[in-house]
Amino acid sequence: MGSQMDNVQLGRIPLGIQEIPSIPEVEVLQTLEVPRESWMTPIHNYIQIGVVPEDKLQARCLRYQAAKYVEYDGILSKRGFNQPLLRCVDMEEGNCILREVHEGICGNHSGGGSLALKALRQGYYWPTMREDAFNFVRACDR
Repeated sequence: MGSQMDNVQLGRIPLGIQEIPSIPEVEVLQTLEVPRESWMTPIHNYIQIGVVPEDKLQARCLRYQAAKYVEYDGILSKRGFNQPLLRCVDMEEGNCILREVHEGICGNHSGGGSLALKALRQGYYWPTMREDAFNFVRACDR
């Protein structure tokens, strides 16, 4: 309205300031997110807090296994000898990653082995990625 009128008429436009909101405020409930148990939970707990199982054999296995992992910016990552840090994901995220790599914009419906390696090259890791990739490819309907 101000751009359509000349300067003489602009002085006559009344301005009103609304001091109270016209829409009532709604209370927002804060939800608590319950952490899911996954294959990463014991390793993450050992690295963060130092929690080990009571069984000596399981505690020893966990210590050896946790030596391959590091927490970086609050995210569990797997170290490799000649590869960058791989972000550890749970099985549900892994399934989404496989689907995106296999069927995504650059996907070419590759085989199980190459699909697992592509997900690994993208920087993701979970222990059963090779088996999951083979099962995903078998279930794929081109």
